[in-house]
Amino acid sequence: MSAVTQPLAWDEAVRVPDSAERQRFLESHIDLVRYLATRTAARLPSSVELHDLIHDGIVGLIEAMDKFSVERGVLFRTYAETRIRGAMLDGLRRKDWRPRSVRHMQRNLDAALTQLASGRTRAATEEEIAETMGLEVENYRSLLSDLRSGPLLSLEGLQGSHDPAVGEEDEPHARLEKNDLIRALGEEIAGLPERERRVLELYYHEGLNMKEVGAVLGVTESRVCQLHSQAAGRLRVALEARLHVPPEQTDRLLATVGR
Repeated sequence: MSAVTQPLAWDEAVRVPDSAERQRFLESHIDLVRYLATRTAARLPSSVELHDLIHDGIVGLIEAMDKFSVERGVLFRTYAETRIRGAMLDGLRRKDWRPRSVRHMQRNLDAALTQLASGRTRAATEEEIAETMGLEVENYRSLLSDLRSGPLLSLEGLQGSHDPAVGEEDEPHARLEKNDLIRALGEEIAGLPERERRVLELYYHEGLNMKEVGAVLGVTESRVCQLHSQAAGRLRVALEARLHVPPEQTDRLLATVGR
């Protein structure tokens, strides 16, 4: 195991292409990329390769080196963490390892939730969703477990709106749209069934893994995964109806709402 390299302080010389200063600065922050990649991998299916996350994270680190400005009023590390996480999420979205059958099941689930949400003042039960999809409850729960292999919903950082990655290149209307999304997302989470809302709080806000969430709630890890998938489906449908955003775009936006 290699020794941890102390990150170098920011210097404008880092911007010079192919310079020794740039290379040393990059190498001194590789441990940060590995750390963030390991944390991200812990929340993803085992089919996601750690080295892929590290590769994408290095791309984000290089982008941060090129775009950072001390005038932002934040430390380089703070700015870089946002860029690195974003690059990893971009890589996951590009690869989208889900089988076509899983994507088809997700569309069917979204359609059923949309149908059941019309004119209702309460969230549909599992039994009602399963019936609408023409499935037995156990088969429906199995479908939810399969959907867990898809991209994870990222709800971190909803309590704050400051994003050090927002720079001069970001249009004001884009920031307003993101703020609208965050506000709507928070309101929709508050309206979820209690157990589903609790799963999201423990998983995203408290930082517990699925097994730990299950221990707190007194259910199996598999059951937590099912509740997570169902909650994510409700949020996709609600935000599509509320903000007129296609589900796939909502998934991309949700994944960028983070630290």
